[in-house]
Amino acid sequence: MAAENLPAANTNSPAAYPYSDTLFGDWNGKRNALLASGYDLQANYKLDLLNNTSAESGRVYALDNLDLKLNVDFEKITGSKGTTAFLHVISNRGDKPGAHSNRLPHGVDNIETPANGNTTKLFQAWLQQAFLDDRVSVLAGLYDLNSEFYFTESASMFVHPTFGMSAELAGTGKNGPSVFPTSSFGIRIKTQSASGHYVQAITLDGVPGDPNNPQGTYIKFDEGDGALNVIEAGIPLSSPENAHNNKLAFGVWQYTTRFDDTLELDAGGNPVQRISRGAYAMVEKVLQYKADSSDALLSSFFRIGQTEGDTTQFDLALSAGIVFTGLFPGREQDELGLAYAQERNSEKYRTASGNAVHAEKSFELGYRYRAMPGFIVQPFVQYLLNHSEDISKDKTWWLGVRMEAML
Repeated sequence: MAAENLPAANTNSPAAYPYSDTLFGDWNGKRNALLASGYDLQANYKLDLLNNTSAESGRVYALDNLDLKLNVDFEKITGSKGTTAFLHVISNRGDKPGAHSNRLPHGVDNIETPANGNTTKLFQAWLQQAFLDDRVSVLAGLYDLNSEFYFTESASMFVHPTFGMSAELAGTGKNGPSVFPTSSFGIRIKTQSASGHYVQAITLDGVPGDPNNPQGTYIKFDEGDGALNVIEAGIPLSSPENAHNNKLAFGVWQYTTRFDDTLELDAGGNPVQRISRGAYAMVEKVLQYKADSSDALLSSFFRIGQTEGDTTQFDLALSAGIVFTGLFPGREQDELGLAYAQERNSEKYRTASGNAVHAEKSFELGYRYRAMPGFIVQPFVQYLLNHSEDISKDKTWWLGVRMEAML
């Protein structure tokens, strides 16, 4: 979840009312006054209800997520040009639909936390310094890798986790990479041209948090943790002001420590130690599909990533989707989205586990209905194939609804 850009102060544009799409508005001018002073306060609450229609129990799972964010602009506070900070607290409660559904390695909901992971904690806390008219920036602190790397904006409306951080990278490391719900300390450098071309690189602590305690925030640099290094380069496919939603990008990643091979053993009967690494590519493009409406947009994305195939369950993953905005007359801000994802089990994993399933597949259809300013209702349906080691449960339908409030 990336820090939002501070809106421009133009009284003739919607940006003059930056909190108009929230339930509580600008607090009788106090919130806008804080913004003008350099403090941007944001809060977002999600409540999800899900039901596995393929199960006999008929149980409805309920889980929630609260995001509290503070963007700080030090140029407005102290005159320090190009210096910004970001604090992000998360709070999660509720059920574990994925954990109760016979493996489902990525779960079914992107706000689900691990077992015993319900907690309130600091998720991100970083300081950034920009140079050369914001063309170069250096960031350091607790950081969500998926806020800028391997990220496509149009995929963010979907609830299934694999449309966030892609599964082949999300399943790596001793405690996953630095993504929701546990982050690690990192240093990121980014350079971007006036045309929108960019290169960014980051080094992160290789083991986010404490693998034995998913609650609370931990910054630990234990021996053997190593680091996760990621480099990504992007090419804009449109004008610079819309380049972040119209891009072709490529990335590579590698851990500095070694991991157990999922199949091969050495002469002593111990797993062979291998380097965990991979590469990915993605493209995102926004089109206007109604010539008479500036709000009628078609957003599309495609992502593909591959690992070395020795140390993780998945050696290849891909996802694609389309999102219609303003599809229906009078509903210019509503979104209708359809997405598909597939993760291929590596040959070594299939041999070692005895699981003959070649690939897991996920379909999701959802509609984001803006019921009122600051409140969204999003019904969705997921169809999952081969997400279970139990062949009698290899096809499941999930129905759900997300209620989201911008406070």
